[in-house]
Amino acid sequence: MAAIVAVRSGRSVGAAQLVRWRFTLEEGRARRRPAFSRMASSPAPASAAAPPFGRLLTSFPRLFSEPVAYFTSLADEFGDCVRLKFGRSDLYLIHDCAMIRDLLVNEGASLEKFPRVQPELGLFGEGLLTSEEPVHMRQRRLMQPAFHQGRIEAYGRTMVECAAELAAEWRPGAPVDLAAEMNRLTLEIICRTMFGGSAREISAEVAHHLEIILPMLNSLVAPWGRLKLSLPLPAVRRYFAALRGLDRILYRLIEQRRAEGADRGDLLGMLLAARDEGREGMTDRELRDEVMTIFVAGHETTANGLAWTWYLLDRHPDIRLALERELDGVLGGRPPGPADYPNLAYTQAVVKEAMRLYPPVWILGRRALREVELGGQRFPARTVFIVCLYALHRRPALYPRAGEFLPERWLTSNAPPNRFAYLPFGAGSRLCIGERFAWMEAVMVLAALAREFRARVDPGAAVEPLGLLTLRPRYGVPARLVRRVADAG
Repeated sequence: MAAIVAVRSGRSVGAAQLVRWRFTLEEGRARRRPAFSRMASSPAPASAAAPPFGRLLTSFPRLFSEPVAYFTSLADEFGDCVRLKFGRSDLYLIHDCAMIRDLLVNEGASLEKFPRVQPELGLFGEGLLTSEEPVHMRQRRLMQPAFHQGRIEAYGRTMVECAAELAAEWRPGAPVDLAAEMNRLTLEIICRTMFGGSAREISAEVAHHLEIILPMLNSLVAPWGRLKLSLPLPAVRRYFAALRGLDRILYRLIEQRRAEGADRGDLLGMLLAARDEGREGMTDRELRDEVMTIFVAGHETTANGLAWTWYLLDRHPDIRLALERELDGVLGGRPPGPADYPNLAYTQAVVKEAMRLYPPVWILGRRALREVELGGQRFPARTVFIVCLYALHRRPALYPRAGEFLPERWLTSNAPPNRFAYLPFGAGSRLCIGERFAWMEAVMVLAALAREFRARVDPGAAVEPLGLLTLRPRYGVPARLVRRVADAG
C-alpha cells in the first residue's frame, strides 16, 4: 500500500487546469494530521508540516514554466500518493500501481474524466475523448471494427507511402524542425487513412484550420475556458471561424459518402457502416465528433512521440547504429511494410522506450462520482485523482536505470514490470481505441525514414518538454538531415 503524504494549499481554486494549480508543500516542524480528513475510515495519519512563506513564492513560477518537472519532483520527494488540499477539496497525485489499477479498471465506472473538455465549446462534441457512459461505451463498440488488425495492416501501407513522400522532399544538410515535420507527416497520414482518395483535395485546408484550432486546446479544459471563448478576442474569432470551416469539410464529406453508399476501405467508410445492437448507425453529428476526435488525438500524439524518438536517437549514437543494423538486415534496402512489423523488434523497442521517457499524453485525471476504494483506502465522492505518466514511467522502483534510454529493457519481455507501470495509451475502458494504429504508425514511419536519414540535432538546441494536453518539445527539435549509407556506421 502506498504511503500517503498530505500537502495543503494556501487558497481554494476548485477544478483548475492541471498545470496551473497553486499550492504549497508543508515542511518544517512536523505535526500529526489525518491524511484523509473526510473519510469514514482511514489509515494511520501521515506526518505533515508547516510551510514557510518562501516555499510558496519559489514554487509558484515553476508551476507555469515547468509543470512536468514540478509534478515529477513532487512524486520524487513525497512518494507514490501525495495529498493536495484545496480548501475543502482533496486531490491525490498517485503513482502506486495497485491504486492506478483500481482507478482505471476496478473502479472505472465510478469515476469521470477530469478535467473534462467542455462539449459545448465545439471541438470534440460528444466524441470518445469527452463522452461519459453510456454514450462512451456505445460509440466505442461502434468504432472498434475500424481498428481491427486487418484494417491496421491496410493503413500501414498508407503510412509508409506518406513517409516515403516526405523522405523524397528531405534534402541532406537542410535544416528542419523534426517536431513540425512529424506533425505534418502524421496529419497527412490521418487524412488519407480517414478519407482515402478524398484526402488530397482537403488535406491543405484541414491543416490550415487545425493550425488555428490546436493552440486553443488548453483553453477548452481550463475552468475559465467557457468565459474566454465568449469574449470578442481575435484568437477566439479565428478559432470559431476555423471550426466552422472544418465542420463544413467534414459534413460535406459525410453527405457525399452517405450518398455513395460504398465502403472505400478508409476509416470514414468503416464509421459510416458501423451499427449497434439495434442496427442503428451514427448520426451525422456523432460521425463529425468522432472524426474530429481521431484527427486531433490521432496525429499530434504520434507526432510528439516520433519527435522525441529522433531526439533520443541523436543523443545515443550506439542505439541509433543498432536500429540501423536491424533496418538494413530486415529490409535489405527496400521500404518497410506492415508484414515487417513483427521482425522489427528493436525498432519497436526504441519507440516503446521513447514513449516511456516522453509519454505523448503525460498526465491523466479522474474525479469520483461516488465513494471509491483505491489500494485498500476509501475516498469520498468528488475526490480528484491525478497520475503523472511522465513521473510514473521514471520511477526507480519500477525501472532499473529509470532515467536512461535503454530500448534493450523491452527485448527480454514484451511487458513492463507491472501492467500499470507503463501507460502511454491508458488502460481500462478508456484505453486508447487507436493504440494498435499508433504503434504501427510510429514503427513504420521510423523505419521508413531512419533507413535513409539521420538527424543531427543542433548542438545548442534547448530541447525540453512542455506539458500541455500533450507532451511536446517546447521549442521544437531543430536539426540537420544527413543521408546515410547502409553499413556505413
